[in-house]
Amino acid sequence: MSPVHDVTELVQGFPGRSTRHGGLGWSSVTLLRGADRTILVDCGSFGMRPLLARRLSEHGVDPPTVTDILLTHAHYDHAANYLLFPKARVHISSVELDWAHAQDPAFSPLPELYVQDLATNPRTRRIDTAADGRADVLPGIEAIAASGHTPAAWSTGSRAARRR
Repeated sequence: MSPVHDVTELVQGFPGRSTRHGGLGWSSVTLLRGADRTILVDCGSFGMRPLLARRLSEHGVDPPTVTDILLTHAHYDHAANYLLFPKARVHISSVELDWAHAQDPAFSPLPELYVQDLATNPRTRRIDTAADGRADVLPGIEAIAASGHTPAAWSTGSRAARRR
């Protein structure tokens, strides 16, 4: 039987746009707890750090106790805060990370220095999806290919979850 994960939305994402400034959105950050793991699905950007710290505290989560971070893709609003969780294993699509690492610094939503670190960081775990676009990431949690926004973005699914 798959482990049951309690699912809590810490930060609600917002896919905003401005007519003059382009993308103003930010990612959701979701907390999964179960099977002796404390997991974040995405970890947000610099601007959400005060809110993220408050929401983690409200749920009794100290950053060093986060065991895993699942990055759905390499954009800054999803990935920039992974360094705040010093003991977490960071899971990302191998194809996504290779693509992001190969991009030249540009006016894009990729945090180049963070992508460089992810590519060589021993805490990074590259995930390869099977032909059906799925991969087991952790017990009871799978990655499901959802490319389009980036070449190898993925969403996550828990085989057994309780929403909090």
